Amino acid sequence: MTLSRRQFVKRSGWLAGGAVAAALVGCAEDEQVDRPQLPPTQTAEQPGPNPQPVQPQTQQQIAPQRERPDPDSAEQVEQASETHSSVQQAGVEQPAAQAQKQERASPQPARREPPAERRLLVPDVVRGDHELQDPAFEPISGARVDFGEIDGGGYRIELPEEWNGELVLWAHGFRGLDDEGTGISRRLTFDDIPARDVIIGQGFGWATSTYRVNGCVPGVGVDDLLRVKDRFAELARPPRRTYIAGGSMGGATAQLMAQEFPEEIAAALAFCPAMGNVWVVDYTVAWHALAHWLIGEPPEQMDVDGMLEWAEALGTADVSRLSLSPLGEQFAALIEDFTGGERWGFADGLRQQWDIAFGLGVTIWPDIVAAGPSDLGAVIPVSRELPPADTREHIYSADPAAGIDLQRLNEEVIRFASDSDRRHDPGVGIPTGTLRVPLLAMKTTGDLFTPIHLDRDYQVMLQESGWDSNLVVQTVRRAGHCTFSEREALSAFTRIVSWLSFGLAPAGDDLQGDLSLVGTRFTDPFDEDDPLRPGA
Repeated sequence: MTLSRRQFVKRSGWLAGGAVAAALVGCAEDEQVDRPQLPPTQTAEQPGPNPQPVQPQTQQQIAPQRERPDPDSAEQVEQASETHSSVQQAGVEQPAAQAQKQERASPQPARREPPAERRLLVPDVVRGDHELQDPAFEPISGARVDFGEIDGGGYRIELPEEWNGELVLWAHGFRGLDDEGTGISRRLTFDDIPARDVIIGQGFGWATSTYRVNGCVPGVGVDDLLRVKDRFAELARPPRRTYIAGGSMGGATAQLMAQEFPEEIAAALAFCPAMGNVWVVDYTVAWHALAHWLIGEPPEQMDVDGMLEWAEALGTADVSRLSLSPLGEQFAALIEDFTGGERWGFADGLRQQWDIAFGLGVTIWPDIVAAGPSDLGAVIPVSRELPPADTREHIYSADPAAGIDLQRLNEEVIRFASDSDRRHDPGVGIPTGTLRVPLLAMKTTGDLFTPIHLDRDYQVMLQESGWDSNLVVQTVRRAGHCTFSEREALSAFTRIVSWLSFGLAPAGDDLQGDLSLVGTRFTDPFDEDDPLRPGA
């Protein structure tokens, strides 16, 4: 089926969040791979891995660490099931549960609240008329499931019969635009954890949430996933060890949970993360500010079609080629410098991101228009409807060969400004620089949705704060967002488990130098035309 440009951009947000899932289950490439085996899990007597002082792991204090759940855990699951949820077991006929599933279009809302002692990152979530995907799903062989709704957000849980006592929370990515192409979709949907068969086969339980709202909402994701963790503990017992993993915005959710709730998790795994929470929004609004300066006028139409027509002054993209005008060449030079400099995969990554990034202008330009004429050097206040982006301090630069008057650019480009309190609110703003549990991040060099400069800047922040030993960034030499091979993605999960089990941090990349050389240790397979490919 051929997608129109509008359909492509509309689905792009969902695809960005789901691309890592496609990679993990083998849809990103045709080759067959041997999946890596996970190491044995850590016992209570084994030392923790963190070189820095850490806060106590609450779930390890609450629950005894057993190799398998109590013999009556299945009975406990049945007793814990309430009207708003459904528990199913693979291979067991449950006519009543099936009939209930067929009769209802969506589960009844649950009236669950987080524990009184746990704070909420985003306490005032404004919920509109959202449509929730049916949470019901079937267990794989050897597992049982629970699903339902908690305060308007859907959840799914899967627990193997031979549970190893550990839980993986899966954080989904950014959701795309609505059918009209004028704003964020209001449909709340699931991304089940990638490689379910591997996760369940190794004895891990997993859980996920749709979140109560869509948009750039890592803070809401943290709150809602912790509520699902509470539900998991009701069904079985508090897990002895919890991981948070996610892709794209889900990677930002993983980083934020590691920062704000280290007592709730043991480690975090972030695929193609929007590292730094609001930093990725700074990048997105800067993209549009630079385009505006080069084009010389704002878009005339505030929908996806209007954004793409406006961008044609710089260039057009299709499935195989990005055609740039002379102004577009200057734009590309500015974006390359902004996102980390020369590196493998940038050109094709820019092609892949072109329509997506310009299409997202429908969430930005209404604020610009509402602020009045976008005069040269104007400072645009960011409304409370958007994350607190701020570009007032950024100095734009580019290769001199691009022929750009950089002094004039930095004087005339429109800037965005946010309230300082919101900017430093951890639920929606910038990172704090504290990281008390291990975080492994995976990033492709040619990712232009959540570019590698986000990981570089976070690496610098942690080096300055003294928490950098808890961060490892591994790069893959490839274009695109979340375009990992199955081998690369599963190896990352193996490494984070090994980090905890044996106390040794995996190798990583230093992003402070020449990014054209990074990624050779973690790329598998290499692009055929990569000059650093072994044997090239």
